[in-house]
Amino acid sequence: MSKRKSTPVNKVNKESVKIIAHEIPAHTVGPFHNSSFFRQYWKQSIVIVLLSFGLYHACIPYNYVLDDQMVITGNSFTKKGFSGIWDILTTESFTGYFGEKKDLVQGNRYRPLSIITFAIEYGITGDLNPALSHFVNILLYALTGILLMMVLQMLFRNFRPKWSMMAIPFLASLFFITHPIHTEAVANIKGRDEIMCMLFSLAALYAALRYTDTNSKRWLTGSMIGYFLALLSKENAITFVAVIPLTVYFFSQSNRKKINTLLLWLIITTIFYLILRFNTAGVPKFDHEITDLMNNPFLGMKGTEKFGTIMYTLGKYIMLLIFPHPLSHDYYPYAIPKVPIFNIWAILSLTLYLYLIYLGLKGLGKKSVFSYTILFYLTTLTIVSNIVINLGTFMNERFIFMASAGFCVALAYFLAEHLPKISLNYGFKAGLVLSAVILIGYCAKTYDRVPVWKDALSLNQAAVDVSSNSARANSFMSTALFEEYKITKEREVKISLLDKAEIYGKKAVEIMPDYSNANLMLVGVVSERYKMGNDINSYVKDMKPIVLRRPDIPFIKEFSEYLRDRGHNEVLFPFYFSIGQELMGFKDKRRDWSVQYLNYAYSIYPNHKGLNEALSRAYDLSGNVNEANRFRIAAQNLQ
Repeated sequence: MSKRKSTPVNKVNKESVKIIAHEIPAHTVGPFHNSSFFRQYWKQSIVIVLLSFGLYHACIPYNYVLDDQMVITGNSFTKKGFSGIWDILTTESFTGYFGEKKDLVQGNRYRPLSIITFAIEYGITGDLNPALSHFVNILLYALTGILLMMVLQMLFRNFRPKWSMMAIPFLASLFFITHPIHTEAVANIKGRDEIMCMLFSLAALYAALRYTDTNSKRWLTGSMIGYFLALLSKENAITFVAVIPLTVYFFSQSNRKKINTLLLWLIITTIFYLILRFNTAGVPKFDHEITDLMNNPFLGMKGTEKFGTIMYTLGKYIMLLIFPHPLSHDYYPYAIPKVPIFNIWAILSLTLYLYLIYLGLKGLGKKSVFSYTILFYLTTLTIVSNIVINLGTFMNERFIFMASAGFCVALAYFLAEHLPKISLNYGFKAGLVLSAVILIGYCAKTYDRVPVWKDALSLNQAAVDVSSNSARANSFMSTALFEEYKITKEREVKISLLDKAEIYGKKAVEIMPDYSNANLMLVGVVSERYKMGNDINSYVKDMKPIVLRRPDIPFIKEFSEYLRDRGHNEVLFPFYFSIGQELMGFKDKRRDWSVQYLNYAYSIYPNHKGLNEALSRAYDLSGNVNEANRFRIAAQNLQ
């Protein structure tokens, strides 16, 4: 161990340092806290804040997008302001949006803390204020970067770089703050739950390290409070039950008793949180199968396909950490393809993760820094891997927000400490140049990525460019174009927008034929085209395949009422009659809708014998014997 790398903070002579360096790892020597963080790192802290706002300030004037509706704009509890806080604390997290608890995904959701901050913002301003929400997100993100640096300063207390820029705590925090994979968590207001979860988890870790030094109950209590607040932000924090004791073990000579004490109180806090969660959000029904593909991407997959697809996504996470391009907010079916376990990419990913597990465990005894970063990454990744629980989507870039810290620390450690050891002459310079190149690349990509979150149209356009095989991305792009159509005045532009909306809607139903939202958008396109040209023949031609896929879309009934008495009976009667007959031929729930469409035809020509016979069969299939007999008799009386 070089003298540059092993300068213990406790006052021992140089000879003792040499002996210690041979016996134990340098990063485990001495207490965690030995000097004021801000006295040493105040300039670096300012850089973190300025960099955070420099990269993300463009999103401050942006509006709400995506799931912001569920936690802010469409959430009745949030819009109560301060008076809605109790409702947020005592219900499942999406109850304020749906009006009731719905088991849309496995495990339910209980993440009240970030939603409470939105309610507080609403209470202060008296209205929705996306600019304030974006500002708070960036500020919390900057604080997370500083707190990460504070924790790392204690962990790497014995490392002295030649240049402050290459201090591991600062360099790792720079990598973390600038990493483009974080744009979803920061630029999307709803991503605050990820930021707060990481912020409070780091606070819990920081207090745990101080407790290890002092044995003070004050720091132990602070650690448990920080951990509990992290859990209330998002359940990902539960992984810090392992991360905190693991960190103390790797970076100190602390006795096992202190580690066991921390572990005991972390478990107690976890149990208290789970009791609270189960009493409010309900006990998760892990055996309950979610039948909506958009909330269960593995629906219909074989076990080998599910595992292969999961390994494929885990490999993609590593690829995006190393080279964050291209990025997308949408990884829904089938942006990520179904992949059998024997697919080459799944096998490579599985092999890589097995090797990482091996390296992580191998370095336990030696307390290797690389081993720690690997175990940090793997531990925090477990709960978002789809192995433990079905998350409702294949992957999301925000899911790796916490785990990415392990990668950033490993990268900083390699460039600042490991590379100079490999090459004494050029290692430090190489590390410096590579760090600069990486940071410039990260900043450029992040700065380029942020404007994507300006509005629904720009966001969904970026998504379909990358996730072209996602039914959701194509459907949402169709929706964004349709919304743009509604506020556009120029006729030619409106026609162009409808044409584009149709293209994306059709792409979505090619991927997922019964996708409700995509079919609804196509219904909207066809209906608006009729309004613009009154071409009933084009309407029935384009509408028929949509109705046969999803006859249950409510707007179809509404528009059928709109078309009544507009002089199209000669065209609409055979359309409804044909639809009703074809629906009777299906073996699934679509058959139940045949009655409705046959009745549309009946309202036009009630004395049609074939129609009455069809209604008799339809009611017979639905189990309504009385109505079936009534139409059978009516058919017999008609010539």
